Amino acid sequence: MQDIISCLQSIATPQLIAHVIVIMVIANLMLGGCAYLILLERKVAAWTQDRIGPNRVNFSFGLVSLKSKHFGLGQALVDGVKLLVKEDYDPPQVDKILFYLAPVFAVGTALVGWAIIPWGGLMQWGDQTLVIAAADINIGIIYPLAIGSLAVYGVVVGGYASTNKYSFLGALRATAQMLSYEIPMSLCVLIIILMSGTPRAEDIAVLQAAGGLHHSWNILFQPLLAVIFFTCVLAECNRAPFDLAESEQELVGGYHTEYSSMKWALFFLGEYMHMITGSAMFALLFLGGWDLLPFLGALPAVGGIGLVLLKFAIFAGKVFFLLFVMMWIRWSLPRFRFDQLMRLAWRSLIPMTLILLLASGVIVYLRLSPWYFLLANIAVFVGGLFVGPLLPQGPPVNRRVPLAGSRFSPLVEVAAKG
Repeated sequence: MQDIISCLQSIATPQLIAHVIVIMVIANLMLGGCAYLILLERKVAAWTQDRIGPNRVNFSFGLVSLKSKHFGLGQALVDGVKLLVKEDYDPPQVDKILFYLAPVFAVGTALVGWAIIPWGGLMQWGDQTLVIAAADINIGIIYPLAIGSLAVYGVVVGGYASTNKYSFLGALRATAQMLSYEIPMSLCVLIIILMSGTPRAEDIAVLQAAGGLHHSWNILFQPLLAVIFFTCVLAECNRAPFDLAESEQELVGGYHTEYSSMKWALFFLGEYMHMITGSAMFALLFLGGWDLLPFLGALPAVGGIGLVLLKFAIFAGKVFFLLFVMMWIRWSLPRFRFDQLMRLAWRSLIPMTLILLLASGVIVYLRLSPWYFLLANIAVFVGGLFVGPLLPQGPPVNRRVPLAGSRFSPLVEVAAKG
């Protein structure tokens, strides 16, 4: 018995306990927060369209009479109950094993993608420095890229298993889109690793929060790179204006056309979790992580529980703001055509990130001031404005189709010329 106790004591190190606490807290916050992110999305849509949105459902669930509407906060719980009790219908033609596995892929990858995010920074516990993250691994910010690349399997398997042409076309679109935008996203992360000299998430945050002109938020040195990374996050999450995989006007519902009840809800649960992870990555890479403001006195890198909670609140505030921006973009911008989406990746984002990678490598090798990164960003942006129009444009995609009986009928044009 004494051997078992000593073994447990050797395993239950303070760092392991910190990992377990972070996992329990963040996982439950994400699971509960996604329901209210959907409510927030509906409120942002209402705000954008100059209407009220959900504001009447309280927490009584109709069991008791309450005068207070609780600001409509009961709407998220009611929507969850509705999805739980809806009929779970499986079409007869589907491949049932893959049909059931697809939502698991979608939400499973989202549940583990945020593991390296140092939500509370570093904590001093006795003579040990603890990393307040779910996992403290050397590959650092490369880990979310590896996990995020697996998310496409949920969409692809769901579209393939449905044996529905709309679902299959949505899956094909999602595959091409995610593979195309993973390239510039990976290059963005590689440039940040090159600037920081380390892939470890907590070290990148500490370097940005060190204060002074030479150690500040990366968005000040790499603004174009930040815009590219945020664009790639939107595309990887299948968020508007990049939601071509589920465009209702063309594909009914895309890859989830045949899904219903909680299997359908799991796809969107995974989408919102990926949004949280993407926002956390952006805050970590470009907004200083837990740092409050650039160029000001930074918070201590290591501290007690109070400092950890303060850093967590700052980090969560940045993530919440970025989620709001994603929703604002969705209800403000129209959806791209698919050819425009692919052209943006292959003709704009990938060439620009490659040039920025080369320029960043030269700046780091020559040990120049970090402000040279900003000059490189400006040069690439201005150069793109001049070079872009000179590139071959390809055949027109909105050409007139000479269809008899239409206003573009060749007979009408001949009669007009005659």
